[in-house]
Amino acid sequence: MGVRLNRSPSTISYELSRCQPYQAELAQTDAEYKRSRCGRKTKLSDELKQKILNHLRLSWSPGMIAHEFKLATKSIYNWLNQGRIGFSLNDLPEHGVRQRRNVDQRSKYNQSLGRSIEQRPMMINQRNRIGDFELDTVVGPRGHSKAV
Repeated sequence: MGVRLNRSPSTISYELSRCQPYQAELAQTDAEYKRSRCGRKTKLSDELKQKILNHLRLSWSPGMIAHEFKLATKSIYNWLNQGRIGFSLNDLPEHGVRQRRNVDQRSKYNQSLGRSIEQRPMMINQRNRIGDFELDTVVGPRGHSKAV
């Protein structure tokens, strides 16, 4: 029989000895049950689920809860996405709110340090006197300026 099914004889023997007398439906149900029980077990117990749910209702973020109970933040988000905690992601306090950069920090780099070349007097633009010439400097990585 194993040759016709392209299986090892020991596999066929094991399958037939699992359920006596052998019934295909019962063996399939048993195999599916055992398959569902394999793999890593979840840390989400009923007690932990209730604690997480209570903290979420108190407007704690999943990151704060993860730190408090020594869990991974990703695990809490996975449980929320799977619906195993009974709390919607949309009900989270900061759901959908993106963190914005401080505008003052960004504009600090766009500010010029001195007067613009367009604001210099016309007398200097003619460059008739010694010293009336244009010079650009570049600030290096360690704060040193070099003439270009």
